[in-house]
Amino acid sequence: MPSPPTETIIVDESSTTTKVSPPLFDFPKEEPRTFTAKDLIAIMSLYNARFKTDKAGNPILPTPKEAASSEALDILNGKGSRQRMIFREWPRDPKGEPITVEGSAPGKVTPNGLQLWGATMFDFYRVRRMPDVASLSTITTGSKLLRWMKAHNELEYAKDEIEWAEMEEKPTIIDLWSPCKSIERTEKYIRRGKAGRPMEKKDVKEKKVSTGSIFNRKRLTSRIDLDHLPKKLIVHDPWNVLAADSVNAFGRAERFKTEEWTSKQDRIHVYRLQLSKYSIARTKREAEARANKQKYEESINNLLDGRPEQLDLDNKDGALEGYMIRPPAVDGPVEPPVFVVHGPPPQPFARASVIPKPIEEAHLYLSPAHTVGTGNHSVVYNAEWELPRAAVMPTPSSDYILCEKCVAADIARIIREEDGEHGERKESKWEELSGRVTIVEEGRPPVVLHLVQSHNVGKPNKEEGQFETEGKTTLRAEYIGPVRPIRTTVEWQDPMHPTCEHIKPPLEVPPTVKMRVVGKISLARDVHLAQEATNYELFEQHMFEHWSGLNVVPPMHDPVPVGALVPQYYGYYVPDEDSDDEKGTEGKEEANEDTRVEEEDRSSNDTDSSSTATERERKDVGYLSPILLLEDCGTQVDPSKLNYDQSNEALSYIYRFHFAGWAHGSVYPRNILAQPGPLDVPPSQRRNATPSFRLIDFGRSYHVDKMGKKQPGWVGDRYHEEAAMEKLFGMYMF
Repeated sequence: MPSPPTETIIVDESSTTTKVSPPLFDFPKEEPRTFTAKDLIAIMSLYNARFKTDKAGNPILPTPKEAASSEALDILNGKGSRQRMIFREWPRDPKGEPITVEGSAPGKVTPNGLQLWGATMFDFYRVRRMPDVASLSTITTGSKLLRWMKAHNELEYAKDEIEWAEMEEKPTIIDLWSPCKSIERTEKYIRRGKAGRPMEKKDVKEKKVSTGSIFNRKRLTSRIDLDHLPKKLIVHDPWNVLAADSVNAFGRAERFKTEEWTSKQDRIHVYRLQLSKYSIARTKREAEARANKQKYEESINNLLDGRPEQLDLDNKDGALEGYMIRPPAVDGPVEPPVFVVHGPPPQPFARASVIPKPIEEAHLYLSPAHTVGTGNHSVVYNAEWELPRAAVMPTPSSDYILCEKCVAADIARIIREEDGEHGERKESKWEELSGRVTIVEEGRPPVVLHLVQSHNVGKPNKEEGQFETEGKTTLRAEYIGPVRPIRTTVEWQDPMHPTCEHIKPPLEVPPTVKMRVVGKISLARDVHLAQEATNYELFEQHMFEHWSGLNVVPPMHDPVPVGALVPQYYGYYVPDEDSDDEKGTEGKEEANEDTRVEEEDRSSNDTDSSSTATERERKDVGYLSPILLLEDCGTQVDPSKLNYDQSNEALSYIYRFHFAGWAHGSVYPRNILAQPGPLDVPPSQRRNATPSFRLIDFGRSYHVDKMGKKQPGWVGDRYHEEAAMEKLFGMYMF
């Protein structure tokens, strides 16, 4: 195997921070001092903390013995541990042109619009805007500098950095861990009789006792478009927690808080989805995004995914439909592979991906035992949401298919008949190595980086260590050359009713799945819940998405992950008798006001469709709160338990929120949530050391631009919110 390419990494010595990173290192004891990427972060933490300096006061890299000393370990284990930093410097041509703000080139960005994005920490740099002015240094990214250097023909002084920047991957949406496999496993246990037993049993005295809570469900984290949210919500509320009022924020349910779900008869209310007038624009954008996704998938699918390729052999039959049996993925010349020719399917293929249908009805289960937070005007519960299975789980395709195993056996039979049992009649043109397979490597291969302090660039024998990056590559085989067409006699099959032994029909599955969400309810005469729902419908899509790479968010100086800013929004629901399809945001408030005016009169006429509720229970219902359904994003953050990087990341959320044009209006610790991460791995693999944050509670939030005019309090509100967050996390930017 060839050795990885090498390049020089220049250590930026302009950073004066004293924060450091955790001890993720295994320092080499002998020359050459070759570190891993994590080792380098620990080395740089000690370097930036000026753990060791020369006679002139310049920081120098510690020796392995010094880095393993108790003093160094105290720094690396401290709460000031710091893994995210900018330590690379981009070398400039001494005669190069100044880099001005107006003349800077755009780089790779995510939809949030922040200009400083990098795939890894090694893609961020400090660079001298004017090559001969060391003090005029700025933070930037490799993709921005790459474009600027090419535009100004400054290519000789940063060859390694340019090569590195050209290999940087593009930002992509991070696909979160899906509970689909866990749901399928549970369904399998139910079919085997190992799960799904009754929720209650009888003790020796024939008294019913609870066997446990039904609220232990997986969190729903996937996005549901506004026009696909349930139109009707059946709410199961045995303890009447929806009757929240100013006397008792928990409704008439506080005394039942420790009881299980099965200990009380059910009480049912019918709610309906109510969207604001602002949802129309978002619904249109979401429909366009779905259509574009389908077009993209259709353009790249081939027969391996159920779609035929076209092969034009210049014969009387014209183009043939089929697929190529891929040759061995070995770089070099090969014999022509077989191209399987078949007839068209009995019916046209469906679209590339099956889009779930809009949800007509869903069920919500509330319990006071699962209260997760209270505010001045609202209460938040963990709730169980029962949805159609297709809303969460992928729907099996009904497209006709060809059994690949049957086709392979059929092609082998045809080849034996044509070529002979041992290939004695095989035509010479099918034996020639007339085709070629090329293995294409995509991404960043491992690279050896050499550490040189910036003041030692160009000086001999000044290398202070080296390390090899892990690399992130994928291999793809490309074939160019002739193919051998053979028509198969295998027929298409309906996957729902297959005719061969290799294909199994889809298993019988339940029509619904139950997921965990949070339900937020409000006290009577509160208008913030409706406003919060409207804001969720106004938020840009990128605010709900997790993106790869890192951002430097002004005025911050360290890279932070690009996680979702806000929870997923699953709709705003009002009691059926108070809902009006024609009402917008104002309608929500009017509906709430109507509810408040009629609160004293609502008794036996209240919408309570439960046949088990008594006449007295109906009279006790009174006011019913609207319900805001959201993603469960964890618990209130505790700033005292966060290290430097975690505090920095949490603080970045308010800067990103402001950059998106929003003022929060209620910056308190209770409105910043944290949960173990990362969210793209199963829950069992998530750790508190890698938390995922989210902002919540937007009942007082507003956008800076309203009706084309800048809000008068924007500047002051932005300043006070940023100052409050900096104080909360002890991270002062100025």
